[in-house]
Amino acid sequence: MIGSFCLAAAAGIFVLIGVSFDETGARVLGTTLTVGLFSLAMLCCGAVFNRKTQLVGIVGVVVCLLTLGWSIFLIWSEGYHEWNVYQVLLSGITFTVAFSFASLVLASATQRDKLVRSLLWSFLVLITVSILLTLLLIWDEGWEGELLPRAYGIVLILAVLCGVVAPLLSSLRNRGGPSEAVSDHGIPNRTLAVPTDGGALDPALVAALQHEASIRGVTVAQLVEPLLRGHR
Repeated sequence: MIGSFCLAAAAGIFVLIGVSFDETGARVLGTTLTVGLFSLAMLCCGAVFNRKTQLVGIVGVVVCLLTLGWSIFLIWSEGYHEWNVYQVLLSGITFTVAFSFASLVLASATQRDKLVRSLLWSFLVLITVSILLTLLLIWDEGWEGELLPRAYGIVLILAVLCGVVAPLLSSLRNRGGPSEAVSDHGIPNRTLAVPTDGGALDPALVAALQHEASIRGVTVAQLVEPLLRGHR
């Protein structure tokens, strides 16, 4: 991704200083920029790979790869294409943007209390409706009137609003002490101290570990395993 953007930036500088590209050069530049943009989208999808919502990221990466392949095909293909070929491209871009945005929101909303969960579910519903309305606008050329565009705009605004508010609210909730964190089963983490051969662990330490594990979407054992391996 970094290499693609660097090459695209260099090509842009050459254009500004008067260097012209032939048709092949323009296609190479378009391919480079396209690879960079879709790599950025896949990076966004990868933000949830170590979380419970990793399926969203996996599907998003698959969609990104398919749309990237279709985009490169259109860049290098010769001749005239029917409108439905570009409809497929626009549909793929729609899914790419939606999955990338959803992955970022799900990865950023680490504190999952009742209010944040409600906002996340609302966001997922709204983003799904937004996808359906976008596909309708892409594929249905016979729609008329102002009702559909207005409804589409309202849904998009609400989806972005929920997608922005949920991570911000989650971040504010995380500023509370880790000893006040609550497990996925609704049990305060400070009550979940486990006995060891040397006695009971400090409840505050247990709460902090479980809180950090819940943020990352992993178990406590998975959280401390890299630290234990590093001291061997």
